Amino acid sequence: MPTSPKIKPTYNLQFPIRVPDDVLVELGEFTGNFWSDSWAQEPFVIEAIRNYINPPPPPSQQPAAVSEAGYQWKQVILPEGTRLRASFGSQPYFATVVGTEIKYEGHTVSPSCFANLHGSGNRNAWKAIWLRLPGSNEWLLAEVCRSARKAAGQSRTTTAQDGGTRHKSGSGKSARRRKRRAAKQIPGDS
Repeated sequence: MPTSPKIKPTYNLQFPIRVPDDVLVELGEFTGNFWSDSWAQEPFVIEAIRNYINPPPPPSQQPAAVSEAGYQWKQVILPEGTRLRASFGSQPYFATVVGTEIKYEGHTVSPSCFANLHGSGNRNAWKAIWLRLPGSNEWLLAEVCRSARKAAGQSRTTTAQDGGTRHKSGSGKSARRRKRRAAKQIPGDS
């Protein structure tokens, strides 16, 4: 049995809504219409309301083109396009990695300089700067990125040097036993 399409009821409702005068002036400047011409402003108001209720889908995130450019901050590489955020007195400020430099308001800055632009000038950049890498919507504390990089580097070094069989150092029973065995061995005697 065929189903009939759903018919939306139509209404002829008109309801005045108060809009602050500064918003009306901004709307007039944006549309190029005089703010008091309500007939000319009506389609823009309707479009704004519809876009608010049903926002357009976000553009699909294309993977960023692989770039060799980026800023090397000790052992952490910040790819080109990385955003940096710091704040002072609840006021955030931002910088961006452009090529191989960190740019803040057109000036090249170091991470330490960026972290200490405002305030006492005595802040640890690793603990004061948040990073948003290209293609990500998440802000990560720089110190977290550094710790992750250190951990990745150490596990790679261990694996490369001894095939992953290196013993953990420590002060436990096994460590003491290894030290005693090493001390008993005489050089040239195997």
